[in-house]
Amino acid sequence: MKKLFSLLVFLFMAMVFMGCERTDKTYVEAPDIIGDSLSQAKLKINGEFKLNVINIPSHQYLPGFVLSYGSKIKPGDKIESGSEIDVNVSGYPKDSFSLSDEVDYVSYISRITGPGSINAELLRSAGVGCTDLGIPIDLGDEVILLYGDTYSDTESMSGFWNSNFIARTKDTTLWDGILFDSVVTTGIGIVRPFAQGLHDGNYSDSQSNNPNREVTKIPTGGIKINNDIYIFYMSVRFWGIPGEWKVNYNQVVKTDSSFQTFTEVGSLRWPESMAPNFAQIFPIVDNENPDIIYLLGIPGGRNGGTTLARVNQNNFENFEEYEYYVSEGTWSKGSNGLAQLKSNPYYIIDPLCGEMSIMYNRYLQKWMAVYLRGSQIVMVTADEITGPYSLPKALMSSNEFGGLYGGFVLDKFTEYDGKKFYIQLSQWLPIYQTSVVEVILK
Repeated sequence: MKKLFSLLVFLFMAMVFMGCERTDKTYVEAPDIIGDSLSQAKLKINGEFKLNVINIPSHQYLPGFVLSYGSKIKPGDKIESGSEIDVNVSGYPKDSFSLSDEVDYVSYISRITGPGSINAELLRSAGVGCTDLGIPIDLGDEVILLYGDTYSDTESMSGFWNSNFIARTKDTTLWDGILFDSVVTTGIGIVRPFAQGLHDGNYSDSQSNNPNREVTKIPTGGIKINNDIYIFYMSVRFWGIPGEWKVNYNQVVKTDSSFQTFTEVGSLRWPESMAPNFAQIFPIVDNENPDIIYLLGIPGGRNGGTTLARVNQNNFENFEEYEYYVSEGTWSKGSNGLAQLKSNPYYIIDPLCGEMSIMYNRYLQKWMAVYLRGSQIVMVTADEITGPYSLPKALMSSNEFGGLYGGFVLDKFTEYDGKKFYIQLSQWLPIYQTSVVEVILK
C-alpha cells in the first residue's frame, strides 16, 4: 500500500511539474520596427527575442533599416520569448556605386518617362513619346515638373514636336519612381506647352540675317509666389556643337494652379544683349528669409559660370528692383548691376556649369548645387548661397549613364533631412528620356 501511495504521489508531482513546464513559456508582442534602423529596432525589442538579420537590396530605406519581419510575422503578433526571428533589412541596391568620398552610394531607380515607365500610358495618351529635363517646382500641395523638347515618337526625336509641357504629381515617395497625377493638356487631351517655340530652322548667326528666329523654348526653372506660378524659359536661337547653343533671352510666364492660361510677364525678360549671363535662370527661395528669392544664372550652353541675383518677392515683377552679385559682398541693382556682370562676370560657381539646380540641404546644413560639369553630374556646397563653394564632387558620369545632362533636385524630393536625395536625370542615350536616381550621402 505504501508503494502504491508513493507511486501515486510521484505521478501527481510529475503531472504538476509537467504542467508547470508547459506554462513556463512566455510570449511577447512583436513591436513595430518597420522603417527603424537596426539599432533602434533592437532597443524596442529589449532582448525579448533575437533577430536573424537578412539583408535585401532595396531603395526603400537607407541600408540597415528594417523592411519587414520574416516568417509571415507582423507587428503585434505574439512571439515566444527568447526565440530567434528573421528580420529583413534594407541592403545596398544592386549596381550602386560611388565616385566621391562624401557619397555613400548612387543608384538608378526607374525611368519616369517613355516606354516601361510608370507614366508610359498617361504620357502616350497625351502625345508624349520622348522628352527631357523634368525641373521640379514645389507648389505646396503638389509638385509640377517642367519638361523640355518633347516628341510624339517614343524612341527618337521625331513626330509631333512640342517645346515643353507640365506634369503634376502629389507623389513624394520616390524610392519606386515618380507617379504623375496628370499632365497639362489642351481640350482634346494633348499636352499643352506653356510657351510653344517658333520651331524655325537651326541656322547660326552667320547663316541667317533674321535676329528674331527661334528654334524652341526650353524651361530653366520656376517658383510659386502666393497664388502665382512663375516659369522661366530660354528662347534658343541656334543649337551648335554639343554643349553649345545661343539664347535670345530668358523670359518669365505666369499662371495659376489651374494651368489654363499662361501670361508672359513683359517686365521679366533678360535679353542676350543686356544679360548674357542670365540666359538660363533657376530661381530659389532663401532658406532663412522666404521673402527673398535668388536667381542663379548661366549663359547659353554648358561652358559658362554661375552668377547670382536676388529680389524681394513683393517686387518680383519689377525688373529694376533685382540686385546682382557683382563681387564678393557687393550687390548692384537693376540695369547697372547687369552691365557690371556683362563687362566683368563674377561667378559664385566657376565654369563649367550646365543645367543648374540648387536646394538647401538640411542634413549638410549647406546650400547644395547640382549641375552638369563636362561629362559628370556634380555637386558643390556652401554655407551661404553667395559662396564660397566647395570643389565639385562627382555624383555620376556618362560611364554610368550614357548621354547624361540635366540633373535636377528639390528639397521636397529628399529623405532623412537630405542625407538621401533624388535627382531627375536626362539622357540622350540610349533613349531620349528621363529617369530618377537616388544619392545617399555619408
